[in-house]
Amino acid sequence: MIQRADAGSDRTLKIALVNLRARANDWHHLMMVPLGLMYVSAALKRAFGERLEIRQFDTCTCPPYQDADEAIRAFLQRERADLVGIRGFTSQAAEFPIVAAMAKEANPECLVIAGGPHTNTRAEALFKDPAIDYVCLGEGEETIVEFVGHLLAGTDRNTTAGMGWCEDGEIRINAPRPLIADLDAIPFPDYSIIDLDAYQGRLTMTDFLTQGRFTSLFTSRGCHFRCTYCHNNFGKRVRWRSTRNVIEEMDRLIHEHGIVEFQIVDDIFNANKERAIEIFNEVVRRGWKVWFAFPNGLRGDIMDEEFVMAAREAGAYHWALAVETATPRLQKLIRKNNKLDKLFDAIELSDKHGVFVCTFNMLGFPTETEQEMMATVDFNLRSAAHMAHFFVVTPFQGTQMFDILQEQGMGLDPNIIGQGFQNFTAENPEPQISMVPRKRIEEIMVDVVGRFHFDARRMRRMMELTRFGHNHAHLAIHLEARRWSAGLDYDTIHDREAARILAGLNMKARAMEPAQCAHLPVPPPELLAQVAV
Repeated sequence: MIQRADAGSDRTLKIALVNLRARANDWHHLMMVPLGLMYVSAALKRAFGERLEIRQFDTCTCPPYQDADEAIRAFLQRERADLVGIRGFTSQAAEFPIVAAMAKEANPECLVIAGGPHTNTRAEALFKDPAIDYVCLGEGEETIVEFVGHLLAGTDRNTTAGMGWCEDGEIRINAPRPLIADLDAIPFPDYSIIDLDAYQGRLTMTDFLTQGRFTSLFTSRGCHFRCTYCHNNFGKRVRWRSTRNVIEEMDRLIHEHGIVEFQIVDDIFNANKERAIEIFNEVVRRGWKVWFAFPNGLRGDIMDEEFVMAAREAGAYHWALAVETATPRLQKLIRKNNKLDKLFDAIELSDKHGVFVCTFNMLGFPTETEQEMMATVDFNLRSAAHMAHFFVVTPFQGTQMFDILQEQGMGLDPNIIGQGFQNFTAENPEPQISMVPRKRIEEIMVDVVGRFHFDARRMRRMMELTRFGHNHAHLAIHLEARRWSAGLDYDTIHDREAARILAGLNMKARAMEPAQCAHLPVPPPELLAQVAV
């Protein structure tokens, strides 16, 4: 349990926290509030109060495609902190040593701690980087409080449970810290360290702009499923915050920060249907007019109409459902074990009740054939889903898939894999873990993005649903990214009715929101003449 520390030295400790983004335009460029660092800050402030001075810099709030090095360096030079915490995903692994070196340049005496999801891979490069002093493994709230307590008291910080480091070339890792059993005991995220305005008006994890002021929200930690491609960041048992605790945080966010949209980022929010419905019902009882999105995904094959209706009544308008593969053999191999018929029905049920559905899919599993990949493509094309994301399978270090492939002699290089999925694509054909060359996988992905999204029936339904939660300008921006990914223009969209719908949508969007939609291509006059006014 996170408690207030005893008074000791009156020394003030300066702490700088940095949230990473990758240089390539990866998934984590999509905007989300850095809850991990905000939870850490809240725990530290409750324990030590004014004995700490905490500042945070989120590289994700820098303009897209901009090299953020200058901004990070200026922040670290300005703060010259005693302790620098760096948090990131595995797709941002290459940024850890760069930012750590900047911290040492700003203050050679500072201590640098690496944390966040990537550290749970236990990548050797983290421990052995000369600018990284410690690696925080697992949940950080209790670990960082103990560590900072040692710094303030002048006691042995190397006894901190859950912490690792490198000494004389040897990696040392202390005993793991137990997972936090009572999530209600953790203080709410510290919003004072971020500029919430900086997260608005940008593409979020839904891959859309929001209608109003949004934030991210955890209501649970952990997942009891055991997919081989997935990291084990929060344990294989779901730990729940109480409904009362979740509602109390939402109430504060609504009334103190003006939040109208909550993007739930739990691993598996609907694993406990009764609790989920209890939260929805309490939102309705209080009369809150808010939106809910679940961009991190819900488990589709356990979804039923009672859940969908309760969610919709409370304001749910968007969620993602993970298909991954439509082949039963591969579902078993990767231990996802989706019941594909129920998942297909859940997508249809969601559409029936007006929820915008995105599917997550992966191509290139070990031993996967092209025929099996096309089964996943066909599943999506036949479904009532409105968005579909396709990713190349990446065996990240720290996952069962990585370990299994290493045992089979695949010779995966953690230094390449650790750089993230954007580097493990068709441009890096080795190692090949499926039966299909990576270049061919890329071709399949480009083709299905075009065929899926530029289908007249699907586009008309998307336009109907974007009257609730999204709007037509936001839809046009989303489809422009899909059009560019598929390498299409108005003339090469195969479904000519879809081309006409897109032409009309883009012109409407340019009129609705000229500043945000100026980049949308103007349709050729002959196509525009076919668009109904």
